[in-house]
Amino acid sequence: MRKSPLFSIFGLLSLAAVSIYSCKKTEGIDNNNGILTPYSLYFADTAGALFKTNDGRTFAGVVFPPDGSTSRALTASGNNLLWAKNKLYVSNNDGKNFNLTYDTLTSFPDFTCNGSAINLNQSMLVNLPKWDNRVYATSEATSPNNWMGLVASDNNGNIRTWGFEASYDTFGVGTMPIRMKSLTMLANGTLCGLAYSGPSNNDLLHYRNFVKAGKDANNYENRWKEVTANPDNIPYIFMGNMGGRPLPPYGATYTDTSYFYLGHLNNRLIAIDGKCNYGAWYSDDKGANWQPYAGLPLNTPLLCIESPFEEVCLVGTAGKGLYILNVQTDQWEANNKGLGDNLTVRSIAAKQNVYKNGTVRKFIYLATNKGIYESADGGRNWTLTIAGNFVSVN
Repeated sequence: MRKSPLFSIFGLLSLAAVSIYSCKKTEGIDNNNGILTPYSLYFADTAGALFKTNDGRTFAGVVFPPDGSTSRALTASGNNLLWAKNKLYVSNNDGKNFNLTYDTLTSFPDFTCNGSAINLNQSMLVNLPKWDNRVYATSEATSPNNWMGLVASDNNGNIRTWGFEASYDTFGVGTMPIRMKSLTMLANGTLCGLAYSGPSNNDLLHYRNFVKAGKDANNYENRWKEVTANPDNIPYIFMGNMGGRPLPPYGATYTDTSYFYLGHLNNRLIAIDGKCNYGAWYSDDKGANWQPYAGLPLNTPLLCIESPFEEVCLVGTAGKGLYILNVQTDQWEANNKGLGDNLTVRSIAAKQNVYKNGTVRKFIYLATNKGIYESADGGRNWTLTIAGNFVSVN
């Protein structure tokens, strides 16, 4: 995905809204001279272009021009920026150029109830600063050594630094490969993964939960382990919890009508259905037991989940805007003040500025079909800062 002369032509495009991040004061704080730890916010659109801002509001222009390949996920690791499209690319110069770093990302040949492809999954790519910036990506590599469907890099995702993860027990997992598709790390440092297994993507999908306690896979306690669930590993799956749906005839195949992504709030594991049928569920024991949440809209794909600063949990939907978890009632509530109607929220990110005087200002950003929205009050109120049709933000 290195820029070609054609890309350079696109790069000459200018936008009237572009301006350099100039000296300004916000609430009496000098943003240029007072910030101890500034941030950069990257966001990508449906045409495959990448953009950057240093404050969420002042648009710094097109960093990487459109290439026609839709973004799936963005994450930063060290000085690198990793971008998941049809393959995984890495940039070490702030997104100006990208090189292929891994080529078999997990995909799923299915659609949500509103006809969108199931591929907008920010949790397929995760950076773990607590584990020395190890980066994970979900993988469909067919190597017999890749039982977990995962690859990891201990060098910020650079080229030729990716390797398969160890199997989750001493003896491996047998003849059936596991395909990890979603990851999240709890506040206590436990990495949780949601995988599926089955003869093919068109057959019964058996959802399975895994946990990993630490980085060192040579330590048995830190290897991936499958969680023993009751009655089964994830809500609404075959052989146990069918949610009232009839079992298929003997010998027939059954295509699961759910597709869960993982998120969390502190040490609570949360699963949301990206396919639209079964809402959100939570587990307080790393996936052994699950309970359903109430309050989310019916027949609506849930596209992303994020818990900025472990202070609030947000879920983005297709066409129904944003929902926030009320931790007092354990119910989801619509949270669309400033967002307007019929909004699709595809990705959520959190950033903060730490000032030399010790002040900390926290921001939350949404990538939506109408633009980038910013909240400076913990996600309660939102302001459109950059118009566009965006897929990923980090």
